[in-house]
Amino acid sequence: MTRLIVIGARSTGTSLALVRAALDRQLDVTVISGPNDSLQGVFAPEVELVNLQTDAEVVVAWLQRHYPDPERRLRVTTANDVYARLAAQVAETLELPGPDAASVARSVSKAYQKSLLATHDLPTSRFVVGALTDLPALWGKLPLVRFPVVVKPSEGSASHGVKLCRDFDQANQHLEALAGELRANLRTGLTDCVIVEEYLEGAEYCVEYFDGRYVGALRKFKRHGEGFLERGYTSELDLDDRALRRLIDAGTQAVERAGLTWGPVHLDCIVREGAPYVIELNPRIAGSFICDIVRDGYGFRMVERLLDKLQGRPVVVPEFFAPSAYARVEFLLDSDPLPWDFSKPGELKNGDLHISYGPQRAADRERRAYLYVRRTFQPTEPTEPTAEKRHEEAIA
Repeated sequence: MTRLIVIGARSTGTSLALVRAALDRQLDVTVISGPNDSLQGVFAPEVELVNLQTDAEVVVAWLQRHYPDPERRLRVTTANDVYARLAAQVAETLELPGPDAASVARSVSKAYQKSLLATHDLPTSRFVVGALTDLPALWGKLPLVRFPVVVKPSEGSASHGVKLCRDFDQANQHLEALAGELRANLRTGLTDCVIVEEYLEGAEYCVEYFDGRYVGALRKFKRHGEGFLERGYTSELDLDDRALRRLIDAGTQAVERAGLTWGPVHLDCIVREGAPYVIELNPRIAGSFICDIVRDGYGFRMVERLLDKLQGRPVVVPEFFAPSAYARVEFLLDSDPLPWDFSKPGELKNGDLHISYGPQRAADRERRAYLYVRRTFQPTEPTEPTAEKRHEEAIA
């Protein structure tokens, strides 16, 4: 029996969908999390939960001890970018299908990403890199960038530790706070390296790729303020065809340059005056209902195709451009009025329109609930013009 090993998961979204889809395929599932993670009660009872040190040798040794695999039936992936490097290293060590471990290891570093983009003249914001254990040296580099700036850990997830800083004092306070977190070892994935980059004002987009090919784009909504908290996503892009093509091409080049051409990759980009700027590459499957919107807006089932890829089945990526259907998710946050909440899940259907809602507690994202709206996906296909249409065209 094939066993799926998910190294790094969350209590929401894609993690739940991935595990559920694997169980539907009659796969055994083991979820491995780190010491600071708690996933008790999140998945179905038949899912094995294991808590281990986030070290490849430790995880490989545990798997070899508990699941000797002479027939190479294990499959390894992740649904959390904090664990992307670890999952790729474990899969490669065990000679199992997966992305290139060296490319993933480099790409989880946002400092490496920025250097890669700059080296290949791909548009991104100006930046400097420093160490939380040597803040005076970093302060000396700050005059090289213009305020406002975004301060972010080089590694991390879900905008943890990412903050917009209007001046030097704000940047200094936030860097000191991150240094304190590092010393206290309070957050999985926080490393010594930190980035300070110029803030780019513009609409933010997520661009999704599979096997190096574009499979969909989404416009992102954020809460007003300094923390870049997710408000939601929509397949309604508000881009003309030229701007969308430039966004797709910039993302494709970034994915190829990074060597991330196996399976799913998630990009964050800013579009400013029609020009795309690549902000981050994430070498893993996307969360926060992004896979749902790609499925419902573009017709590409990211979760199913990842399982196909892991199981050695062929994956065909159709040619995509603009979305073919409407899909949108809104997140209700702790800062919203208390009546904005859903204590129980539910759904409403009216013809092709489908609305689902429910609680989604994610303290690290200040999230309490979601509202998901979609219209049934209908692929656009060329049709023969009617006789009336041909007559109108002849007159024109």
